[in-house]
Amino acid sequence: MSTPKNVLFLASWYPNPSNPTLGNFIQKHAEAASKSNHVTTLSVHSREGGEFMVEKTTRDNLSELRVFYPKARGLFKRLVQYARFRKALALGVSTYRQLAGEPDVLHLNVVFPLGLLVKRHFPRTPLVITEHASGLHDGPNAYPKWMLKRMIPVYQQAKAILPVSANLGERIKTLAGTWYQVLPNVVNEEIFNLPTESIASNRFVHISTLYEAAKNVHGMLRAVKQLSTTTQDFEFHIITDGDATQAKALANELGLLDRFVFFHGTMETQEIAAFLHRCKALVLFSNFENFPCVIPEAWMCGVPVIATAVNGIPEFAHAENSILIEPRNEDQLTQAMLEILHGKHFDAQALRSYALEHFSYAAISKQLDEVYRNIRN
Repeated sequence: MSTPKNVLFLASWYPNPSNPTLGNFIQKHAEAASKSNHVTTLSVHSREGGEFMVEKTTRDNLSELRVFYPKARGLFKRLVQYARFRKALALGVSTYRQLAGEPDVLHLNVVFPLGLLVKRHFPRTPLVITEHASGLHDGPNAYPKWMLKRMIPVYQQAKAILPVSANLGERIKTLAGTWYQVLPNVVNEEIFNLPTESIASNRFVHISTLYEAAKNVHGMLRAVKQLSTTTQDFEFHIITDGDATQAKALANELGLLDRFVFFHGTMETQEIAAFLHRCKALVLFSNFENFPCVIPEAWMCGVPVIATAVNGIPEFAHAENSILIEPRNEDQLTQAMLEILHGKHFDAQALRSYALEHFSYAAISKQLDEVYRNIRN
């Protein structure tokens, strides 16, 4: 058995007290990587008041370092904020070196902003990049040109680039001329599993931040309204850690709120898995999307998916595990939900087997371990 590598998992997005679900998909990649190697995550977070501080937690073979710094105020707050961010990163790097020495591999997750500074601290350590940011694509969420210009050299320094979809990888390749290998989002197969008993349910579920430009929640609600004119024997549940004010207002205006549509706040991972067990299908009506981890989480629980054929989704979603529809096509969404209610069958065990092969901790841990061992300085 080969000796585990020391991997410093730098995360531009990461769960923290003020935003407990931010970058939780990065945390899951770190957990998977720690199955075969010694992994320490390092993330930097601003907060109101307080001093510069490093918080360390350890779980199994994964250590997490969160560095906190006070938010800036006043006329020059952007300059002060940037200076504090750099100081916090340096503090985190120093703490890491005291605890673990020098890393064998630097694994950067989301280039902006940490990637713009990190090679200054580790100029000779081989760099691996996993990218999730939809801002790389053109559209309402697009990064400005100055930001892309600063990110491109970081991609070009990497020994391996691991986007969560080939669609995102091709965009990075166009920008930076680099090769890539897809690293899909990961699912804990021990938490997301098949239900122990058959549960009769006409529930649909949507899980997201409700960011309207991406998720098209309003269009989804209009499709639910259309469905309610054909059948009343269903429920549509929305689980979100985002601001549901506008979505609730539209649901109320359409006569759906607490009758057909039900809203839920942030749920723990185990709660989401248990909720999926009681659902007919997961529904996503996104205008753009890389490859959200809620899709393989549903499959791991034996639940099919209704989703738009955008960006990275069709790379994994197909007729055996999903119903794919056009973005913004509310009639197609309504029809897809009707098909599910009318008994369109998906093999739950086959859905889970596919998810185990492609998205399990075991599968992703093996893929990452091979990447770490094949890179050279």
